[in-house]
Amino acid sequence: MSNNTNEAFRLEEVALSNSHLLPDDKKAIYFVTVMQGESKKIIFIGFAQNLRKKIATHKRKLEFEFLDRMGYQINISWVVLPDGTREKEGYAVQRCYIRAFEPKLNDDLNSIPMLQAEETRRQNENWEQGQYGYLDKQIENWQHSGDDQETLIKKIWEAGKERLMVSS
Repeated sequence: MSNNTNEAFRLEEVALSNSHLLPDDKKAIYFVTVMQGESKKIIFIGFAQNLRKKIATHKRKLEFEFLDRMGYQINISWVVLPDGTREKEGYAVQRCYIRAFEPKLNDDLNSIPMLQAEETRRQNENWEQGQYGYLDKQIENWQHSGDDQETLIKKIWEAGKERLMVSS
């Protein structure tokens, strides 16, 4: 363990495009930040035993690169943990930082696949509402025509089947 406090808590930083410069031989807590203008926010906090490898295969790499292409400056900062730090301790430190800063991309609900799934669900709901709206109008028209309940049910069934065949 290092006796030099400055060495143990030195925060270093590189741009995402320079991730090949990240250390690959030290355990570290890392912070992915996004900056546009003067505003800088932590968007992800992680623990890595090999930071260069971790970023190269990161589950959020697609999101980081997307933000970078959108004009945001994406940086990776890290604190090297003291020699002898166990993996369990590294993850405990990571959890403390996540609780303190609440970075958006540590929440799986904010991932691109989750957002895409949510959008697909909304589109399906809209499609279903359109289907129901069509049937509501048909039922209203049939009720005005004086059909009995059994005839209405048969017409609804046929209209629903027809509608599904056309939409598929």
